[in-house]
Order: sequence, then C-alpha cells, then structure tokens
Amino acid sequence: MRNLRVTPLFILRIGVGLVLIYAAVAMLMNPENWIGYVPDWMDKIISRELFLTIHSIGELILGIAILIGKFLPITSFLAALDFAAIIFFYGIDDVTFRDFGLLMASLAMFLIS
Repeated sequence: MRNLRVTPLFILRIGVGLVLIYAAVAMLMNPENWIGYVPDWMDKIISRELFLTIHSIGELILGIAILIGKFLPITSFLAALDFAAIIFFYGIDDVTFRDFGLLMASLAMFLIS
C-alpha cells in the first residue's frame, strides 16, 4: 500500500468533493426538498425538475472526479463556477457564506493544481 500524504490539496479535494457528492445524492433522493432553490425562470428553458436532475448528476460526477483527483484543474474550476452560479442565481441569504467558502476552496484547489 502506498503511503498516503496528507497535503493541503488532498484536504481541499476531500472537503469539496464530499460536499458535492452529498448535495447530489440528497437532490436525487429528495428532489422536493431542493426544487425551491431552482429559479422559477428555469421553467422557460427546461422543467425545474429536469434541471435539478441534470444538476445533481453533474455535481455527482464533479465530486467523484475531485475526490479521485481526475482532471483536477478542470473539475475544480467547474466546481468554482457551480458555486458562483448558485450565489449569482439564487442570491444572497443567511447561508451564502457557505457557498462563498466553497467557491473560494474550489478556486484554491484550482490554483494549487
């Protein structure tokens, strides 16, 4: 077995990757708890339910790729875009600090990788 080196990049990968995986699984298992976060105007493009499913699958793929370290510069940048889009399209509320922290962690991971 290889020696596992715990580095700042490894910690960022675990943190961001697990958050994305958790959110994706929660959205897929209980979409009714998450549909309210999808802007109403999305229905003019595709149904909010379909968007939520696509978004969940995308976050699941991103989270797994980040955890295993595949294509890290691309996946960490995409994760940062995802968190930025959440802030931009959902808006500022009592938990925006969480999304901002995840955005910054994703950007740090991108810069390190």
